[in-house]
Amino acid sequence: MSTTLRTDVRGLVERAKQGDGEAFGQIYDIYVDQVFAYIRRRVRDRGVAEDLTSDVFMRALRRMPKFEWQGVDFGAWLMTIARNRVNDHFKSARFRLERSVDEVYDTPTSGPDSPERIAVAREMARSLGQALEALKDEHREIIELRFVQGLNVAETAEVMDRTVGATKALQYRALKALTEIVKNEPELSNLASLSITSLALLIVRVMSP
Repeated sequence: MSTTLRTDVRGLVERAKQGDGEAFGQIYDIYVDQVFAYIRRRVRDRGVAEDLTSDVFMRALRRMPKFEWQGVDFGAWLMTIARNRVNDHFKSARFRLERSVDEVYDTPTSGPDSPERIAVAREMARSLGQALEALKDEHREIIELRFVQGLNVAETAEVMDRTVGATKALQYRALKALTEIVKNEPELSNLASLSITSLALLIVRVMSP
């Protein structure tokens, strides 16, 4: 950042600290692309990145009155908020995943590393692998691209040479087909009965490299 721009930012920050909304709007214009690019690289989903970027600036706005320079670049302060927000996002997603799976095979007497839980988890992974192999090729491919390789919908659409809409529809059909296949597997069937999303989360947990 040039010396002139740094000086301009300092002035904008001082005004924003006093509640000047226009000044904060100019700060937003200066830094939004940088913040979005960082978050987009971390979460690999444009929609999620847009939501988190908005949240970062909302948090920054609320904290403006307490901002102190103390040798800290304002852009670095914003990126710290962005990094913390992304970490919160991943922790929340991980918590939802663990809870959805734990609800299926947790028991009052089994700890997280108990032999019973480990055995059940291994059996679920084995059954899930067999179920994926039983899918049609295009169904198996989209599930692997989305949930094992971690591609977003747009990236998956590009790989499979489909529109985004067609890709979303295929993903839904693939997960429905997988749900039908696992209906005779007690543990997987219980999880699938919670929601298709729960089954997708299990794929992420046990099938990712």
